Amino acid sequence: YVRGRLANIDDMCAVAVVGTRSATPYGLKMAKRMGYDITRCGGLVISGLTRGVDAAAAEGAMEAGGGCVGVLGTAIDDESTNTGICADTAFFGALVSEYPPGAPTHSSNFRARNRVTSGLAVATLVVEAPARSGALLFADEALNQGREVFAVPGNADAVNSVGTNHLIMEGAQPALSAWDVLSGYAARFENLSRSGKNRYVPE
Repeated sequence: YVRGRLANIDDMCAVAVVGTRSATPYGLKMAKRMGYDITRCGGLVISGLTRGVDAAAAEGAMEAGGGCVGVLGTAIDDESTNTGICADTAFFGALVSEYPPGAPTHSSNFRARNRVTSGLAVATLVVEAPARSGALLFADEALNQGREVFAVPGNADAVNSVGTNHLIMEGAQPALSAWDVLSGYAARFENLSRSGKNRYVPE
């Protein structure tokens, strides 16, 4: 189920940007910057739209003048989607949900949407995550689906970077910029450009 204008995702370098809800100022800054630059360089941000890192990445994508795809853990017409970041995403991009209009919301829905969010993307970028974080479970889902995982490094003694730093130690690729994520896909997606001239704008 879709609200808004859904991009032709198969033709785009879609990146799921995830992280902790309890993001630090550093995490929020990096998430917004990554979302902005992914869009500016021709990629597409996929987000769960939860507060913290996910919402900041979506905001960055829309500030770059492009669209974003938000994956819901609720019915497509749930009242909670009519305001805030969800309403903005539906206007500038698209909301998607596997739950039909009027479907009840269960807590398990939000974990289940990980596979949809990851499945829509070619890569996952974890911006900030403590040792026990849903973002790490998301990274596991992405790896199980054969997606590449990137992580933004943080200070060695920062509680909210324990998870992301651990992902890098376990083989995730460190990402200091959006182009660190997108560059490996430039041959596959010709619209990608480091110069930032090819952002996706919904018609």
